Amino acid sequence: MDEDLRDRLVAEMLERPEERERILSDVELTDLERHELSSIVEMSDLLWLSAQGAPALADDPTAAMLGLLPDSECTLSSGALSRARKHARLSVSDVAARLRERGWEFTKGDVFRWETRTAADVAPAVVQAVADIVGAPVEDLISPPSTASLPEGVKAARLHPLFDQLVDRWARARRVSPAVAAGTLESRMLATVHRGEQPSTEQLLQAIDALVTSVEQGQRE
Repeated sequence: MDEDLRDRLVAEMLERPEERERILSDVELTDLERHELSSIVEMSDLLWLSAQGAPALADDPTAAMLGLLPDSECTLSSGALSRARKHARLSVSDVAARLRERGWEFTKGDVFRWETRTAADVAPAVVQAVADIVGAPVEDLISPPSTASLPEGVKAARLHPLFDQLVDRWARARRVSPAVAAGTLESRMLATVHRGEQPSTEQLLQAIDALVTSVEQGQRE
């Protein structure tokens, strides 16, 4: 699929959302190309919604894909953060300032809370940024993962051997640690469940596989 065809199809799907399935069926595309077009249109829909009123973060698939949803696989450990920060000879203010330099709107009070009370709400992407700032592996900063509170479908997908392969591919494609990759993909599955859908384990893994493949393809291009 060349760029002209892709742009034309995206424009038609955005202009006539009720005819999207027909528009896709009228052209010969591979499954990967269909997924790529659907992802582009979904992103455009989300951008439009953000101007009207953003969806709840837990329902936002883009936020999940970017590692912006907290999850049980990659929970920042308060004690580990404090030790790593002190070892790096950085103050709480230093960490907050460096996060802001990276585009994260956190204050000294946020970092202090993470160290002294709870850091359960810190998303994987932020954990990765903190790890880079203090010069420590992500794995040294997170608490042991727990799948106890996960929906059964997501829990089964997490324990499937294919999930580990997808985590490894995502980590390489996005240049993040395996822990952050696992947390991001878990969040993507949870976002699907939070929207009220009840996919099977196989469907969850297929969706994640398609997502990883799409990102890999985009990087090659």
